[in-house]
Amino acid sequence: MRFVSLFATCVLMVSWVLGAPASAQVSDAERTAQIRQLSRGTGLKLKQSVVDKERAALPEAKAAIDAARKEMLNADASKFVGGKPTFIVGHTSAITSPDRRRTGNIEPVDSDATLAEQVRNTARSLAREGKIHGALQSHAPTDGADLAEGPGRSWSCSPELAAWDWRTTGAVTPVKDQGPCGSCWTFAAMAAFESNYFITNRVSFTGAEQQLLDCSHAGTCGGGASHTAWDNLQGYGTADAGVYPYAGADSQCKWAKPTPYHWAAWGWVNEDNPIAPAPVEKIKAQLCRRGPLKTSVVAGTDGFPAYRGGVLNEITNKPTDHAVTIVGWDDAKQAWLIKNSWGTQWGENGYIWINYKSNKVGSKAAWVQARKQVALNDDCEPFLAENAKVVERDGRFKVVAGEHVISSAVTRADAGRTIEVIKNYRLNKQCYVGRPDWTFEYFLAGTKTPREELAGESCQKFNLGGLDVDKDGARWQLKDGIVRVKTFDNEDQAWQAYAYLRRHAFTYRCNVGDGFIYWRR
Repeated sequence: MRFVSLFATCVLMVSWVLGAPASAQVSDAERTAQIRQLSRGTGLKLKQSVVDKERAALPEAKAAIDAARKEMLNADASKFVGGKPTFIVGHTSAITSPDRRRTGNIEPVDSDATLAEQVRNTARSLAREGKIHGALQSHAPTDGADLAEGPGRSWSCSPELAAWDWRTTGAVTPVKDQGPCGSCWTFAAMAAFESNYFITNRVSFTGAEQQLLDCSHAGTCGGGASHTAWDNLQGYGTADAGVYPYAGADSQCKWAKPTPYHWAAWGWVNEDNPIAPAPVEKIKAQLCRRGPLKTSVVAGTDGFPAYRGGVLNEITNKPTDHAVTIVGWDDAKQAWLIKNSWGTQWGENGYIWINYKSNKVGSKAAWVQARKQVALNDDCEPFLAENAKVVERDGRFKVVAGEHVISSAVTRADAGRTIEVIKNYRLNKQCYVGRPDWTFEYFLAGTKTPREELAGESCQKFNLGGLDVDKDGARWQLKDGIVRVKTFDNEDQAWQAYAYLRRHAFTYRCNVGDGFIYWRR
């Protein structure tokens, strides 16, 4: 059996009969009668402001709404969960926006082996995050649950509750609008991450979907996959929308923008068969453990784009084509509360209730775990670079600045080169991990990471995104999978060095002889 991971594309299907001739439309009187008939059947009333917008809409928009309403009034009972519609339709931004009439579903195929490896990666990532948190626990916040169990436990969410809504905790950011770009996969990925970051760290931020679109290599405005974005950017993190604003179009990645928000892991809700809608109890359990979840749904129906209230309960065999975020549930409604990315002029202020069995909701449902904030405090000794000089002591050439000893070299030439490096990068802080018996040190230029290349320097580049700590016999290797960056006798110090390398975004290990080691971007 093969596992097919559909790339959700967040764009509406052309089967909405947009562009139908005006003659195919009903009259205003007929439309009013249909609205009343649907209202009686569902017990739901369309707001007068929505009705007024529909009457003033272009013929193509009216035709799309008419088609949706006709389908609901005339369709066979087998088309709806429970035998009849439990939602209403009307004028929405999705109906009137012509730039959402495109399709672009991409369906890469993942083998069972790939799926199994994704599950193993989730376990490894959570175990690694647990090690980091343990190594730095003297600096870490004490509130919240263990990362391996999920931080949501401390928020009183329980799968046994009849209803839950993460919005009531402040964990859900406002509804956004993807605009003309088929980038729902970035919005669903970011919405789940924003919420988990808040749940984990008690800190709110508004993430940059454009950075995921530009930098993740997980898709384009023609479609993509949330979990691939999480995979590809896990070592790099994401930016704030204020720094990297949404443009709604494909563009070149701006790597110079800061990406301070990181995740530790992601995982499937239904690991045995992610492509199928996950069981209700599994979704509830992960909603409580991790917070809001990314899911795929079928949006290319008559009802979904025109949804204006109630519980969407369509039954469809169409493939999933849209990525959204589950933020809660209500057993009385038998429905999930879904955050969409089509702005607040769609649905119920940008949200939709979807029946547990409708539109394949829960397909490819996934969670993401934010990295827990650690209060890293650089342990540094300041010095004046302009005072650096070479002195000979005990057969070695020391580089000193006042009473502070910066390094020790075998040759005067190496000591002189060390001073050249210090002045070139304007280094004025020497920082340590594990004093008094430190095994790792680095230099800063004020609060900044030294960067750019100095002619003639000896440096080894490593991949910060792939950095990890592995046990090697009785020692621990800090490496990126290929390059061995540093070896430690103490596991805690290895993980602390890992954290500081990430904090300062070092990507090069440089040295002068055997007596001076420095790190830079």
